[in-house]
Amino acid sequence: MSRILKVETLTKEAFEPFGYLLYPNPGIAPFKNTPPIFTDRMPFEVDEGESEFVYALLDRKEFKFSNLERHIKVTQGFFMMTSGPAIITVAPATDPSDLESLPSLDSVRAFLWERDMCFVLHRGVWHGTILPLEPKFAYILATRKQTSDESIAPLYDGDVQIRELGETFELKL
Repeated sequence: MSRILKVETLTKEAFEPFGYLLYPNPGIAPFKNTPPIFTDRMPFEVDEGESEFVYALLDRKEFKFSNLERHIKVTQGFFMMTSGPAIITVAPATDPSDLESLPSLDSVRAFLWERDMCFVLHRGVWHGTILPLEPKFAYILATRKQTSDESIAPLYDGDVQIRELGETFELKL
């Protein structure tokens, strides 16, 4: 079975249930106005381990997905390195103590991630693989080293929890 998911504009308000969005905003006064000028900030958290930055590369693929993943021990930060754009998919966090707790299919959302935007996901927020619109795409992932290690061989009950949703989502721009 397949479900069409319309890709939305990525704004702070729309993304707030899932994490923090960081981007230049000329309408907001800087909180530090000497070089470098600070215009926005977002938190980043790691439990039980070391933080690390990972350089990640992706090839463009079909705009479809049928699984999501979540992390309980880390917020994750995403910093675009190429010209973008890309699609990110998210769903609200569910009970972290229940390994079978999945988001409702109606709560899954897709956003267009554009250049000059960075974001951090709240702990436990479900998210999918980034889907670039360009043939090649690169980003920096701020994460927990142990979470990266688990991503190579995902553990069912570790910090990398990947689950099939029972339905395929097709993204529409």
